[in-house]
Amino acid sequence: MTNVVYALGYRTWADGVKVGYAFSPERIAVRLRDDRTLAQVVLVDPVRSHLKRLVPERPAAPRFSVDPTRRHLQPRRWPRGEPTERAEAVKVQRRLDARLRGLVDSRDTVLVTSHPVLAAVAERAAWRDVAFYAWDDFRGVPGSAGLVQWAYDQITAREVNVVAVTPAIVEIVGARRSTVVPNGIVAADFEPPGTVPEWYDALPGPVAFYAGSLQRRIDVAALLQLADDLPPEWRLVLVGPLQEPECFAALAERSNVLIRPAEPRRQVLAMMAAATVCLVPHLPETEGMSPLKVYEYLGAGAPVVATDLGPMRGLSSHCRLVAPGQRLAPEVLAAAGQPRATRSEVLAFRNEHDWDHRYLAWRAAVVGA
Repeated sequence: MTNVVYALGYRTWADGVKVGYAFSPERIAVRLRDDRTLAQVVLVDPVRSHLKRLVPERPAAPRFSVDPTRRHLQPRRWPRGEPTERAEAVKVQRRLDARLRGLVDSRDTVLVTSHPVLAAVAERAAWRDVAFYAWDDFRGVPGSAGLVQWAYDQITAREVNVVAVTPAIVEIVGARRSTVVPNGIVAADFEPPGTVPEWYDALPGPVAFYAGSLQRRIDVAALLQLADDLPPEWRLVLVGPLQEPECFAALAERSNVLIRPAEPRRQVLAMMAAATVCLVPHLPETEGMSPLKVYEYLGAGAPVVATDLGPMRGLSSHCRLVAPGQRLAPEVLAAAGQPRATRSEVLAFRNEHDWDHRYLAWRAAVVGA
Protein backbone atom coordinates (compact mmCIF):
# COMPACT_ATOMS: atom_id res chain seq x y z
CA MET A 1 0.00 0.00 0.00
CA THR A 2 1.11 3.52 -0.81
CA ASN A 3 1.76 6.31 1.67
CA VAL A 4 1.07 9.97 0.92
CA VAL A 5 2.73 13.00 2.47
CA TYR A 6 0.58 15.99 1.60
CA ALA A 7 2.37 19.29 2.24
CA LEU A 8 0.13 22.33 2.03
CA GLY A 9 1.33 25.58 0.51
CA TYR A 10 0.61 29.02 1.99
CA ARG A 11 -2.60 27.95 3.82
CA THR A 12 -2.67 25.75 6.93
CA TRP A 13 -5.17 23.11 7.99
CA ALA A 14 -6.57 25.65 10.48
CA ASP A 15 -7.02 28.19 7.66
CA GLY A 16 -9.11 25.64 5.78
CA VAL A 17 -11.24 24.85 8.81
CA LYS A 18 -12.00 28.56 9.29
CA VAL A 19 -13.67 28.76 5.87
CA GLY A 20 -15.68 25.58 6.32
CA TYR A 21 -13.38 23.28 4.32
CA ALA A 22 -14.43 25.24 1.24
CA PHE A 23 -11.27 25.09 -0.88
CA SER A 24 -9.59 22.24 -2.66
CA PRO A 25 -6.52 21.81 -0.37
CA GLU A 26 -8.66 20.94 2.64
CA ARG A 27 -11.16 18.97 0.54
CA ILE A 28 -8.30 16.75 -0.59
CA ALA A 29 -6.83 16.53 2.90
CA VAL A 30 -10.12 15.18 4.26
CA ARG A 31 -10.41 12.61 1.49
CA LEU A 32 -6.82 11.47 1.88
CA ARG A 33 -7.45 11.03 5.60
CA ASP A 34 -10.51 8.89 4.90
CA ASP A 35 -8.98 6.89 2.04
CA ARG A 36 -8.38 3.45 3.54
CA THR A 37 -6.46 2.26 0.47
CA LEU A 38 -3.55 4.43 1.68
CA ALA A 39 -1.39 2.94 4.41
CA GLN A 40 -0.25 6.25 5.91
CA VAL A 41 -1.16 9.89 5.34
CA VAL A 42 0.83 12.80 6.74
CA LEU A 43 -0.71 16.26 6.39
CA VAL A 44 1.93 18.99 6.60
CA ASP A 45 1.22 22.66 7.25
CA PRO A 46 3.37 25.35 5.65
CA VAL A 47 6.34 26.29 7.81
CA ARG A 48 5.26 28.88 10.38
CA SER A 49 7.05 30.85 13.09
CA HIS A 50 7.37 29.54 16.65
CA LEU A 51 6.04 32.97 17.65
CA LYS A 52 2.62 31.99 16.28
CA ARG A 53 2.26 29.68 19.26
CA LEU A 54 2.16 32.73 21.52
CA VAL A 55 -1.19 33.64 19.96
CA PRO A 56 -3.08 30.32 19.76
CA GLU A 57 -6.04 29.91 17.46
CA ARG A 58 -9.40 30.77 19.07
CA PRO A 59 -11.28 28.54 18.72
CA ALA A 60 -8.69 25.88 18.06
CA ALA A 61 -9.10 23.95 14.81
CA PRO A 62 -10.30 20.37 15.26
CA ARG A 63 -7.61 17.72 15.08
CA PHE A 64 -6.90 16.34 11.65
CA SER A 65 -7.28 12.77 12.94
CA VAL A 66 -6.88 10.57 16.02
CA ASP A 67 -5.77 7.64 13.84
CA PRO A 68 -1.99 7.11 14.29
CA THR A 69 -1.69 6.33 10.57
CA ARG A 70 -3.08 9.82 9.81
CA ARG A 71 -0.70 12.41 11.20
CA HIS A 72 -0.59 16.20 11.12
CA LEU A 73 2.76 17.96 11.16
CA GLN A 74 3.09 21.68 11.94
CA PRO A 75 6.72 22.58 11.12
CA ARG A 76 8.21 25.68 12.73
CA ARG A 77 11.13 28.07 12.41
CA TRP A 78 11.86 31.30 14.28
CA PRO A 79 11.59 33.98 11.56
CA ARG A 80 8.14 35.25 10.68
CA GLY A 81 6.66 35.27 7.22
CA GLU A 82 7.05 33.26 4.04
CA PRO A 83 10.65 33.56 2.75
CA THR A 84 10.73 35.28 -0.63
CA GLU A 85 14.51 35.34 -1.20
CA ARG A 86 15.57 32.25 -3.14
CA ALA A 87 18.47 31.05 -0.99
CA GLU A 88 16.45 31.24 2.21
CA ALA A 89 13.34 29.67 0.66
CA VAL A 90 15.36 26.78 -0.78
CA LYS A 91 17.08 26.21 2.57
CA VAL A 92 13.76 26.10 4.44
CA GLN A 93 12.12 23.72 1.98
CA ARG A 94 15.12 21.39 1.68
CA ARG A 95 15.20 21.09 5.46
CA LEU A 96 11.48 20.30 5.43
CA ASP A 97 11.95 17.68 2.69
CA ALA A 98 14.64 15.93 4.74
CA ARG A 99 12.41 15.94 7.81
CA LEU A 100 9.47 14.51 5.88
CA ARG A 101 11.59 11.70 4.46
CA GLY A 102 12.40 10.69 8.02
CA LEU A 103 8.74 10.25 8.93
CA VAL A 104 7.88 7.45 6.49
CA ASP A 105 9.41 4.89 4.19
CA SER A 106 9.79 7.45 1.41
CA ARG A 107 10.44 4.75 -1.22
CA ASP A 108 6.78 3.73 -0.84
CA THR A 109 5.54 7.30 -0.45
CA VAL A 110 4.35 9.98 -2.84
CA LEU A 111 5.14 13.51 -1.74
CA VAL A 112 2.40 15.89 -2.87
CA THR A 113 2.81 19.58 -2.22
CA SER A 114 1.17 22.85 -3.15
CA HIS A 115 4.33 24.76 -2.26
CA PRO A 116 6.20 25.32 -5.53
CA VAL A 117 9.63 25.62 -3.89
CA LEU A 118 9.23 22.33 -2.01
CA ALA A 119 8.16 20.67 -5.27
CA ALA A 120 11.22 22.19 -6.96
CA VAL A 121 13.83 21.04 -4.41
CA ALA A 122 12.45 17.77 -2.98
CA GLU A 123 14.85 14.85 -3.39
CA ARG A 124 13.00 13.05 -6.16
CA ALA A 125 15.13 9.90 -6.05
CA ALA A 126 14.27 9.39 -2.39
CA TRP A 127 10.51 9.41 -2.95
CA ARG A 128 8.37 7.05 -4.98
CA ASP A 129 7.27 10.23 -6.78
CA VAL A 130 6.89 13.96 -6.23
CA ALA A 131 3.76 15.80 -7.34
CA PHE A 132 2.98 19.51 -7.39
CA TYR A 133 -0.71 20.31 -6.82
CA ALA A 134 -1.24 23.72 -8.45
CA TRP A 135 -4.66 24.90 -7.26
CA ASP A 136 -3.69 28.47 -8.18
CA ASP A 137 -0.92 30.37 -9.96
CA PHE A 138 1.29 31.08 -6.97
CA ARG A 139 3.21 33.83 -8.74
CA GLY A 140 0.50 36.03 -7.23
CA VAL A 141 1.82 35.46 -3.69
CA PRO A 142 3.06 38.92 -2.59
CA GLY A 143 6.76 39.39 -3.27
CA SER A 144 7.22 35.88 -4.67
CA ALA A 145 6.73 36.16 -8.43
CA GLY A 146 10.40 35.67 -9.30
CA LEU A 147 10.92 32.89 -6.78
CA VAL A 148 7.82 31.01 -7.90
CA GLN A 149 8.77 31.33 -11.57
CA TRP A 150 12.19 29.87 -10.74
CA ALA A 151 10.43 27.02 -8.92
CA TYR A 152 8.17 26.41 -11.94
CA ASP A 153 11.25 26.16 -14.15
CA GLN A 154 12.81 23.64 -11.78
CA ILE A 155 9.59 21.61 -11.59
CA THR A 156 9.59 21.37 -15.40
CA ALA A 157 13.28 20.57 -15.69
CA ARG A 158 13.06 17.83 -13.06
CA GLU A 159 9.84 16.40 -14.58
CA VAL A 160 7.86 16.71 -11.38
CA ASN A 161 4.29 15.45 -11.78
CA VAL A 162 1.93 18.45 -11.98
CA VAL A 163 -1.76 18.22 -11.13
CA ALA A 164 -3.39 21.57 -11.88
CA VAL A 165 -6.88 23.01 -11.75
CA THR A 166 -6.70 24.47 -15.28
CA PRO A 167 -4.81 23.88 -18.54
CA ALA A 168 -3.57 27.47 -18.26
CA ILE A 169 -1.60 26.65 -15.10
CA VAL A 170 -0.07 23.60 -16.79
CA GLU A 171 1.10 25.91 -19.57
CA ILE A 172 2.37 28.52 -17.12
CA VAL A 173 4.40 25.92 -15.23
CA GLY A 174 5.51 24.33 -18.50
CA ALA A 175 4.93 20.83 -17.14
CA ARG A 176 5.66 17.79 -19.29
CA ARG A 177 3.94 15.42 -16.84
CA SER A 178 0.54 16.86 -16.07
CA THR A 179 -3.14 16.24 -15.37
CA VAL A 180 -5.95 18.79 -15.12
CA VAL A 181 -8.45 18.27 -12.28
CA PRO A 182 -10.78 21.29 -11.97
CA ASN A 183 -12.24 22.62 -8.77
CA GLY A 184 -15.41 21.14 -7.35
CA ILE A 185 -18.07 21.25 -4.68
CA VAL A 186 -19.58 18.99 -2.05
CA ALA A 187 -23.23 18.33 -2.84
CA ALA A 188 -24.08 17.85 0.84
CA ASP A 189 -23.09 21.46 1.58
CA PHE A 190 -26.28 22.68 -0.10
CA GLU A 191 -28.72 20.48 1.82
CA PRO A 192 -30.55 21.40 3.94
CA PRO A 193 -30.38 25.00 2.72
CA GLY A 194 -29.19 27.67 5.12
CA THR A 195 -30.88 31.00 5.82
CA VAL A 196 -29.78 34.39 4.53
CA PRO A 197 -28.73 37.16 6.95
CA GLU A 198 -31.43 39.62 7.97
CA TRP A 199 -29.74 42.50 6.13
CA TYR A 200 -29.79 40.49 2.90
CA ASP A 201 -33.40 39.43 3.32
CA ALA A 202 -34.37 43.10 3.72
CA LEU A 203 -32.89 44.19 0.38
CA PRO A 204 -35.50 45.62 -1.98
CA GLY A 205 -35.62 44.43 -5.56
CA PRO A 206 -33.34 42.17 -7.61
CA VAL A 207 -29.76 41.43 -6.53
CA ALA A 208 -26.60 40.94 -8.59
CA PHE A 209 -24.34 39.06 -6.17
CA TYR A 210 -20.63 38.38 -5.80
CA ALA A 211 -19.08 36.27 -3.03
CA GLY A 212 -15.34 35.97 -2.48
CA SER A 213 -12.19 37.80 -1.52
CA LEU A 214 -12.33 41.43 -2.63
CA GLN A 215 -8.98 41.92 -4.31
CA ARG A 216 -7.52 43.22 -7.54
CA ARG A 217 -8.35 40.06 -9.47
CA ILE A 218 -11.90 41.43 -9.76
CA ASP A 219 -12.76 43.62 -12.74
CA VAL A 220 -13.84 46.63 -10.69
CA ALA A 221 -14.22 48.79 -13.80
CA ALA A 222 -16.80 46.33 -15.13
CA LEU A 223 -18.67 46.43 -11.81
CA LEU A 224 -18.68 50.24 -11.80
CA GLN A 225 -20.20 50.17 -15.28
CA LEU A 226 -22.70 47.55 -14.14
CA ALA A 227 -23.75 49.69 -11.17
CA ASP A 228 -24.37 52.57 -13.57
CA ASP A 229 -26.24 50.43 -16.11
CA LEU A 230 -28.58 48.49 -13.82
CA PRO A 231 -32.19 49.66 -13.43
CA PRO A 232 -32.85 51.69 -10.25
CA GLU A 233 -34.51 48.82 -8.38
CA TRP A 234 -31.43 46.56 -8.59
CA ARG A 235 -28.71 46.20 -5.96
CA LEU A 236 -25.11 45.09 -6.56
CA VAL A 237 -23.97 43.16 -3.46
CA LEU A 238 -20.40 42.02 -2.77
CA VAL A 239 -19.68 39.81 0.26
CA GLY A 240 -16.20 38.80 1.36
CA PRO A 241 -13.00 39.89 3.07
CA LEU A 242 -11.94 43.33 1.80
CA GLN A 243 -8.29 42.50 1.16
CA GLU A 244 -7.47 45.49 -1.06
CA PRO A 245 -9.93 48.23 -0.05
CA GLU A 246 -8.30 50.87 -2.24
CA CYS A 247 -9.49 48.96 -5.31
CA PHE A 248 -13.13 49.17 -4.20
CA ALA A 249 -13.35 52.73 -2.85
CA ALA A 250 -15.11 54.15 -5.91
CA LEU A 251 -17.51 51.21 -6.07
CA ALA A 252 -18.44 51.60 -2.40
CA GLU A 253 -19.59 55.15 -3.12
CA ARG A 254 -22.31 54.01 -5.52
CA SER A 255 -25.75 54.24 -3.88
CA ASN A 256 -26.89 50.93 -5.36
CA VAL A 257 -23.78 49.00 -4.25
CA LEU A 258 -23.47 47.21 -0.91
CA ILE A 259 -20.10 45.79 0.20
CA ARG A 260 -20.28 43.52 3.24
CA PRO A 261 -17.66 41.54 5.19
CA ALA A 262 -17.42 37.75 5.03
CA GLU A 263 -20.35 35.76 6.41
CA PRO A 264 -20.50 32.11 7.61
CA ARG A 265 -20.30 29.68 4.74
CA ARG A 266 -23.86 28.32 5.01
CA GLN A 267 -25.24 31.85 4.88
CA VAL A 268 -23.12 32.66 1.83
CA LEU A 269 -24.47 29.58 0.03
CA ALA A 270 -27.99 30.67 0.98
CA MET A 271 -27.36 34.15 -0.44
CA MET A 272 -26.13 32.60 -3.67
CA ALA A 273 -29.34 30.58 -3.96
CA ALA A 274 -31.48 33.65 -3.24
CA ALA A 275 -29.65 36.03 -5.60
CA THR A 276 -31.30 37.08 -8.83
CA VAL A 277 -27.98 36.66 -10.68
CA CYS A 278 -24.49 35.72 -9.43
CA LEU A 279 -21.32 37.24 -10.86
CA VAL A 280 -17.75 36.16 -11.65
CA PRO A 281 -16.27 39.42 -13.01
CA HIS A 282 -12.61 38.39 -13.16
CA LEU A 283 -9.80 40.09 -15.02
CA PRO A 284 -8.21 38.19 -17.96
CA GLU A 285 -5.00 37.52 -15.99
CA THR A 286 -6.99 35.12 -13.78
CA GLU A 287 -7.22 32.63 -16.67
CA GLY A 288 -5.23 30.13 -14.60
CA MET A 289 -7.81 30.01 -11.81
CA SER A 290 -10.58 27.44 -11.46
CA PRO A 291 -12.97 29.66 -9.49
CA LEU A 292 -14.75 27.80 -6.73
CA LYS A 293 -17.50 30.40 -6.72
CA VAL A 294 -18.80 29.54 -10.20
CA TYR A 295 -19.31 25.91 -9.12
CA GLU A 296 -20.97 27.04 -5.90
CA TYR A 297 -23.26 29.49 -7.71
CA LEU A 298 -24.42 26.82 -10.14
CA GLY A 299 -24.65 24.24 -7.35
CA ALA A 300 -26.94 26.67 -5.51
CA GLY A 301 -29.16 26.87 -8.60
CA ALA A 302 -28.41 30.51 -9.45
CA PRO A 303 -27.95 31.93 -12.95
CA VAL A 304 -24.39 33.17 -13.49
CA VAL A 305 -22.79 35.92 -15.55
CA ALA A 306 -19.02 35.54 -15.82
CA THR A 307 -16.07 36.95 -17.72
CA ASP A 308 -15.41 34.78 -20.76
CA LEU A 309 -12.32 32.88 -19.61
CA GLY A 310 -11.37 29.27 -20.30
CA PRO A 311 -12.31 27.83 -16.87
CA MET A 312 -15.87 29.25 -17.19
CA ARG A 313 -16.67 27.68 -20.53
CA GLY A 314 -18.88 24.65 -20.99
CA LEU A 315 -20.00 24.39 -17.35
CA SER A 316 -23.71 25.06 -17.77
CA SER A 317 -26.25 26.68 -20.05
CA HIS A 318 -27.11 28.80 -17.02
CA CYS A 319 -23.66 30.43 -17.08
CA ARG A 320 -23.59 33.38 -19.50
CA LEU A 321 -20.19 34.65 -20.62
CA VAL A 322 -19.17 38.23 -21.37
CA ALA A 323 -15.99 39.07 -23.26
CA PRO A 324 -13.45 41.09 -21.24
CA GLY A 325 -14.15 44.78 -21.60
CA GLN A 326 -17.79 44.32 -22.59
CA ARG A 327 -20.73 45.50 -20.47
CA LEU A 328 -22.17 43.03 -17.96
CA ALA A 329 -25.64 44.55 -17.65
CA PRO A 330 -27.22 43.14 -20.86
CA GLU A 331 -26.33 39.58 -19.85
CA VAL A 332 -27.32 40.17 -16.20
CA LEU A 333 -30.76 41.35 -17.25
CA ALA A 334 -31.10 38.54 -19.79
CA ALA A 335 -30.15 35.96 -17.15
CA ALA A 336 -32.69 37.42 -14.75
CA GLY A 337 -35.41 37.08 -17.38
CA GLN A 338 -34.76 33.41 -18.14
CA PRO A 339 -36.13 30.38 -16.21
CA ARG A 340 -33.82 29.26 -13.41
CA ALA A 341 -32.27 25.81 -13.39
CA THR A 342 -34.69 23.05 -12.52
CA ARG A 343 -34.20 20.89 -9.44
CA SER A 344 -33.07 17.98 -11.61
CA GLU A 345 -30.55 20.19 -13.43
CA VAL A 346 -29.13 21.44 -10.14
CA LEU A 347 -28.81 17.95 -8.68
CA ALA A 348 -27.14 16.69 -11.85
CA PHE A 349 -24.63 19.57 -11.74
CA ARG A 350 -23.84 18.92 -8.08
CA ASN A 351 -23.28 15.24 -8.73
CA GLU A 352 -21.06 15.79 -11.77
CA HIS A 353 -18.78 18.25 -9.98
CA ASP A 354 -18.81 16.72 -6.50
CA TRP A 355 -15.46 16.21 -4.80
CA ASP A 356 -16.18 12.50 -4.48
CA HIS A 357 -15.60 12.32 -8.25
CA ARG A 358 -12.89 14.97 -8.35
CA TYR A 359 -10.86 13.15 -5.70
CA LEU A 360 -10.83 9.90 -7.67
CA ALA A 361 -9.37 11.74 -10.67
CA TRP A 362 -6.89 13.58 -8.43
CA ARG A 363 -5.83 10.37 -6.68
CA ALA A 364 -5.33 8.56 -9.97
CA ALA A 365 -3.15 11.41 -11.22
CA VAL A 366 -1.04 11.43 -8.04
CA VAL A 367 -0.70 7.81 -6.93
CA GLY A 368 -2.27 5.80 -9.76
CA ALA A 369 -5.44 3.74 -9.78
